[in-house]
Amino acid sequence: MNPEKSLPRRSLLLGAGAVGGSALALSACAASTTGTPAATAPAGPSVPAGTAVRVGKLGDVQVGGTATGKIDGKTVVIFRKDETTVLAYDAACTHAGCPVAPAGEDFECPCHGSSFKGSDGSVVNGPAQAPLAKLKAAIDGEWITVSA
Repeated sequence: MNPEKSLPRRSLLLGAGAVGGSALALSACAASTTGTPAATAPAGPSVPAGTAVRVGKLGDVQVGGTATGKIDGKTVVIFRKDETTVLAYDAACTHAGCPVAPAGEDFECPCHGSSFKGSDGSVVNGPAQAPLAKLKAAIDGEWITVSA
């Protein structure tokens, strides 16, 4: 995924259709530097807990890259560790709950300056003291899936 572009509309619609129209999206890093908000699919029925949801195409996130998406209205952040591994975390900062955003290989909180490693969710800089909450992520063919 190009860090300065959002996921193509066609990919978003294909992913949304695959889960019955649930709200989800995958957008590029550095939204704060481009000023472009993440695209979102129309809201739909709630996703049952534990359901793996397609959040974007694997090829749109470079190895070592980060991205953000939504599952059932909840923001998640993605890190692509290598060719066969993706990691996902709840985007809520563990300091005050603000949504963190992709920043290269890491995630940063715009509210109070905390930063977290993409590779394991651990705190790089405070005031946060606890790591981001890990979610179950997988690669399903050409898709990245995250369990709600």
